[in-house]
Amino acid sequence: MPKLASAQFDDAPGRWLGATRLIDKDHRGIRNAARSITAGKVTPVEKALAIFTFVRDEVRFGFTCGFWDNKASDVLASRIGYCNTKSTLFMALLRAENIPARQVFVDIDRDVLYGIIDPGTPYVDHSYVEVLLNGAWIATDAYIVDAPLFSPAQRRALQENKLLAYSVHATGQMAWDGASPAFAQFNMLDPRPISTRRWGVFEDVADFYDKATDPWNRLNSFLRAGFGGFAAAANRRADRIRNAKQK
Repeated sequence: MPKLASAQFDDAPGRWLGATRLIDKDHRGIRNAARSITAGKVTPVEKALAIFTFVRDEVRFGFTCGFWDNKASDVLASRIGYCNTKSTLFMALLRAENIPARQVFVDIDRDVLYGIIDPGTPYVDHSYVEVLLNGAWIATDAYIVDAPLFSPAQRRALQENKLLAYSVHATGQMAWDGASPAFAQFNMLDPRPISTRRWGVFEDVADFYDKATDPWNRLNSFLRAGFGGFAAAANRRADRIRNAKQK
């Protein structure tokens, strides 16, 4: 088991409100989006749920040529992301509304991407977000897979008797109430083993890849040069699953 980041032991709310290299919460686009998304919402829970729904459904599950190396403002502009980049945007929008949020890293079986993309590794690096609401850190990754993809993907996984496939966990959720944990991909509530490493909390995805020992999906020169083609193919596969729901 790798040594976890020391940051995970710091529960001070102010510790998880600032900007980082990737969580550019003070970017004008992020500030404006957060203000618009939460318009008319009063409580932190109401604001967090509005941001959650926006990140889930207005940012399609998929990949860009930058892979994980995207600022929150980049994800907002492209409106496409996967676990690590949608987590980046989710936290930036939450922090822009003064809601503490932090990113937790684990790994999960590569089968979660079955039918979407072949990562070439037995496991993939995954992150979910803990949000401080009503005095408790509430964990979720249910914002990762957009609703048009989630239902047909999960239905297909269940039909094929797969625990993980097509970007979802067979018992995952795409709803979150801001009071209880909810997971779409990792699903720590399911006892069946899908993870080998619990890395802990890092400042952002870049900090994770700077400090984690032997992560699965660190960018190298080959991936940086050629990932765009893999991303485009993966996004086409995800779109086919979305469109199948409408037939």
